[in-house]
Amino acid sequence: MAESSLPRDSRKGKTLIIPEVHPEDLVEKVPLSARILNEKLPKGYRAPLIGEYDGSKDPEDHLRKFKNASLLHQYSDAIKCRVFLNTLSGLALKWFDGLPQGSITCFLDFKMAFLRRFASSKKYQKMDHCLFALKQGLTEPLRSYINRFNQVAQDVPTATSEILMSAFSHGLGEGEFFRDLIKNPARNFDEMVEKVACYIKVEEAQTARRKAERPPPSVNKPERRMPQPPPQPLPCA
Repeated sequence: MAESSLPRDSRKGKTLIIPEVHPEDLVEKVPLSARILNEKLPKGYRAPLIGEYDGSKDPEDHLRKFKNASLLHQYSDAIKCRVFLNTLSGLALKWFDGLPQGSITCFLDFKMAFLRRFASSKKYQKMDHCLFALKQGLTEPLRSYINRFNQVAQDVPTATSEILMSAFSHGLGEGEFFRDLIKNPARNFDEMVEKVACYIKVEEAQTARRKAERPPPSVNKPERRMPQPPPQPLPCA
């Protein structure tokens, strides 16, 4: 190219060098493949209300929520990738931006890479012995005990109905409900929970009745002290 054809700075008379622009430089580099980016969103698309994932919680919990939302809205594989990306934030979004360009070609790639990266945030899965370690307190109500038991049972997905029944009975205090379970054992854990609900009603009704029958505390007035006479001088010897 001749020097006369190059653009010049009118103020300084110097030749301006314009960098060459390639078409591929105009496209933003992202980890998603071209097939995923080119598929159109379905009509009436609505983002799933499952919350955002920032890398601090269990990744499998977030994937389960997203799976249910995908079944509800019937997302295609490519749309799954773009919708799932929209649920990431914070550290998780920063991780996604650092992936190689075009490395995610399907949702399975996205899922496996996501689980590998945030495996350290996975919730520890408790074993059956954690259930048998629970004990009902001496004065603890049934409602409090069953709530604590269910809280731990949620983290033991491998526990069967028989294990739940055995562990719950093992930690139960020797009261009226314990004796009823010995006389009339439940067939499964759901039936045992129904029995617990009936006894909770009776137990709370008895507690309310005892409180109603309890006499009000008496107000003790301070005793009125009689004034003491002044001390008399000792007689002289």
